[in-house]
Amino acid sequence: MYVKEYMSTNVITCTPDTLVLDAQKLMDMHNIRRLPVVDKGKLIGIITQDRIREVSPSPATSLTVWELNYLIAKMKIKDVMVKNTVTIGPDATVEEAAALGQKHRIGALPVVDKGKLVGIITTTDLFRIMTEAFGFGRTYARLHLFDCPSGQPLDDALELIRKNGAKVKSVFSITVPGSGRPDTIIHLEGDEGKAAKIQEALNAKGCKLDLRWH
Repeated sequence: MYVKEYMSTNVITCTPDTLVLDAQKLMDMHNIRRLPVVDKGKLIGIITQDRIREVSPSPATSLTVWELNYLIAKMKIKDVMVKNTVTIGPDATVEEAAALGQKHRIGALPVVDKGKLVGIITTTDLFRIMTEAFGFGRTYARLHLFDCPSGQPLDDALELIRKNGAKVKSVFSITVPGSGRPDTIIHLEGDEGKAAKIQEALNAKGCKLDLRWH
């Protein structure tokens, strides 16, 4: 899965000379929280609702209402935009996009190819990818392996899944915060009877697990 396959290409943008008030109206109109700032197709920055709030004059200021309105009305995006924008390329994987967004604690990554803005990928897109990859919203058995005496819970589980004729939808490993314990989650397609047999067989091997049907 690559960024270019999931990014939005119809990106709403603004220019450096766009007034801040107009940029805010544009975000409100399209129900979005950020606008890439482009100049002749080249990405030069980004403006967000949070950034606009940061640079707006405080209500506690000594300026009059008229002075405040005058300052805001004249403020342009180029004066307040974030210039060091974190971006990603269209050929990057969605895993790289998720890791980059998490590292910088941002909810969207402009997608840039040879300096040109070609799209944007957001946390909403990444959640949609997770939904597709893990089969959320469809009926499946969730097999959560905590531990196996052999120390190879995934190998043990996959062998029993194959023997019982169940089909693996997805497999991933995750470490529970604070536990230091890598857990294995397997989503299975098939009936409850097959999943129950797999659970019984793993229990007989001394494995600790949780089986739930979604």
